[in-house]
Amino acid sequence: MNKRLMDFKQTIHKYQIYLDNLFKRKANMSDDESNKSDTKSVGEEEEEEADIAAMLDLSKKKKKAKKKKESKKESKEKSEKKESDEGNDDGVDFEEQRARLAEEVAKFDLEFPDEYDRKADYTYPDLLDRVVDILTSNNPDLTDKKRRTMKPPQLTRVGTKKTLWVNYQEICTMMQRPPEHVFQFFMAELGTEGSIDGSQRLVIRGKYVPKYIESLLRKYIVEYVTCQMCRSANTELTKDSSTRLQFVNCKDCGSNRSVAAIRSGYHATSRADRRAARNAM
Repeated sequence: MNKRLMDFKQTIHKYQIYLDNLFKRKANMSDDESNKSDTKSVGEEEEEEADIAAMLDLSKKKKKAKKKKESKKESKEKSEKKESDEGNDDGVDFEEQRARLAEEVAKFDLEFPDEYDRKADYTYPDLLDRVVDILTSNNPDLTDKKRRTMKPPQLTRVGTKKTLWVNYQEICTMMQRPPEHVFQFFMAELGTEGSIDGSQRLVIRGKYVPKYIESLLRKYIVEYVTCQMCRSANTELTKDSSTRLQFVNCKDCGSNRSVAAIRSGYHATSRADRRAARNAM
């Protein structure tokens, strides 16, 4: 079926090329004939002018010269009319042949329809849709993004002056960040001291509301977890040994960006610190 289709299209293409060449040859032949007729008419007129100049005085009879000019115009008009008539005949034949070709192509399309042959009438949105379909079929990971739901921090009171973050280790594993880095961020933002106990829970000195801790957690996610290009949370935090800069590398789109280092948080001075400071002085 496909071979037959391709052979038919090739024959039609060859036939069109043959018709175009035939039309060009006829046009060149008509131009050559018109040039010959012009040269003949000019030669005959020169001979007639020479004979008349020998027999008569042209200064006295100027009206005959005007008649000769008119005869030149008439000869040119006649040659142009002939060319136009020949061109019209060729054009009519060429149009008839093109109409026959179009009819044959239409008949063939009706007999052997091809759903993929749209004769280059693709629009820009159609091409975009085709590209998106190919990308999604070959790379399903690009479209099926996994939504990650972050659990809210669970806080409890320890005595009267401390707060315990119960699911601290679980949140760190969901963000794919080391607990030490998260600990530095929260101590710097809260301006207090804390520690991680044996069961990987965060103990913070002071009284804090869960909503305040949640707002700080969102800030940490925006600055150190989320990719700014594709908004994906599937990233990793790396540190360059040469520049000592930290980078967030996205695993989905491949982009990376540098992040600011966390400054040391608030440290309450104790008696030992004050003694050390006095001894240093």
